[in-house]
Amino acid sequence: MFVEYRVDPAMNPIDVVLAGRHPVDGFSYAAIELKQWSAVERPRTPVRGCGSCSSGDGRRLCTRCAIDQVYAPFYNKHKKHPAIQVHDNLVALRKHHSMFDDRYITLVGASYLHNLKQLDAQWISRVAPRPGIPTFTARQPYDLRKFLKATFSTASGEEAAQALLERRRLNSLLADEAGAIVNGHARFTLVENQLLAVDYVMDTLREEVRSGAKKVFVVSGRAGSGKSLVALTLLGKALEEEHKARYVSGGIASRETFKRASRGRGAAFETLNKVADDYTTDGLDLILCDEAHRLTERPMTGSFAMRPGESSVAVIVTRAKVAVFFIDGDQRLFTEEVWSPDALVQEVQRLGAEVVPITLDRVLRAVGSATYDTWIQRLMAGDPVQWNADPDTDPEPFELYYADSAAQMERFLQGKEASGASARMSAGMCWDWTDDTGTFPDVRPDEDWARPWNAGDNHKTPGVPKRRYWATESGGFGQIGCVHTAQGLEYDWGGVILGPDLTWDRDRDGWTVHREHVRSKASRIRDDEELARAIRNAYGVLMTRSIRGTVLYSVDPATRQLFADLGVPKI
Repeated sequence: MFVEYRVDPAMNPIDVVLAGRHPVDGFSYAAIELKQWSAVERPRTPVRGCGSCSSGDGRRLCTRCAIDQVYAPFYNKHKKHPAIQVHDNLVALRKHHSMFDDRYITLVGASYLHNLKQLDAQWISRVAPRPGIPTFTARQPYDLRKFLKATFSTASGEEAAQALLERRRLNSLLADEAGAIVNGHARFTLVENQLLAVDYVMDTLREEVRSGAKKVFVVSGRAGSGKSLVALTLLGKALEEEHKARYVSGGIASRETFKRASRGRGAAFETLNKVADDYTTDGLDLILCDEAHRLTERPMTGSFAMRPGESSVAVIVTRAKVAVFFIDGDQRLFTEEVWSPDALVQEVQRLGAEVVPITLDRVLRAVGSATYDTWIQRLMAGDPVQWNADPDTDPEPFELYYADSAAQMERFLQGKEASGASARMSAGMCWDWTDDTGTFPDVRPDEDWARPWNAGDNHKTPGVPKRRYWATESGGFGQIGCVHTAQGLEYDWGGVILGPDLTWDRDRDGWTVHREHVRSKASRIRDDEELARAIRNAYGVLMTRSIRGTVLYSVDPATRQLFADLGVPKI
């Protein structure tokens, strides 16, 4: 039994959370709201109701407000029905604990008005503003006991209680925790296949005698599934056990951000070129290659680039006794990013190694919202589905909005920044990048609104972060990020500007790519279908960077109408 259980610092604690075993199987939990009310009345008029109430004669409440509110005479004001507070508590528990993503975990809630004995007040238990959430009074101890016995067996609840505490989601961003993870002090909790990947790789690394083909791990997963978390955790564990380990990445921004955060362990973060030039066969115990989908066919610079033969994958496989690749095929963007998951596996097998596949099949970014991840996949595939069609019965913890202008989006996100959350705006690469200082307004989606692209890495503009730190360093909100500076990183809130390169065609009921507006390296792609894939993937990357909420804005009215038709609320 947890008394005054504080789910989040920003909300009041839950009076009681019970943890135990379900009578059939699995863990079971109940959130109980205790009310000391000794009297309660039906809502009085006049009372501030919703728009439907206000449009009437002012003397009647609509059906929803009539059951959502009660009059508390001891407070001399109206209060929410206790079941609504219980409902909000259940939403908070799901939002802040990853264990409730598991459909085999039982979570219920109820309110108990243990001082409410008056006969004329018992009506409160006969209305249900939130279906499935009962309200019990002092006259219904048997009903409360029956409810609890249907939820819990007599088995000990210690294991369930520990699981609740261990599976809390953090509000922290991965970049903020990178140093702690690499130094063995992570507050993130690995779950399911994340833990499997770490254990399997570490067991292989510890083997004193290896027989058979060299094992090469290929860890695949969508954006936000924890690939970088697993990579950093493995790096920390390997270094702690004094293995010679290195972290390389196809993404410069994420590698340099993690390196800067990992004080005392920065030497473990190296470029692929340096690994190729400085180490011989099996010269390292472990190489972790994050963002393998962004690797080019060969290292691009350094003395190695002048040699014939080895691919970038071959460098990693041969230089390490144990190699681990982290890959997401949906994040390949440009022609030089040649390693699809299939191509990577084929190259590893060509080198005579055994491929050990591990799939991270749960999205943990976006407060663990599988709904949002699926929604983005379907949207970018041209087969969109409704967003959060029934928020009353199954509220979605991740927040999604669209805006009618870039200025509107910016104002909304500025409010998030002001409240202490991190927020960034990004855009498709369909405007020229003429300036390196982060000050010239190249990005102009609307006639009356323009902002600069993120700066380069060699500028000297005060208060403007270098390109590789745009996503994580203060001052980044003033510039527009691109896929190069956002990929592999995250922030609390993200705004995504869809430019004229990708618009929704209502007649064709699908996406149309406009090649004349493409300004990135993707313009070199000659095949129209491949170009469309790259542009959709780029926007998919930008839309999956935030962990709390996303705001979408398109310069195209038909695309904005699509968002509205799909049920996305407008800010």
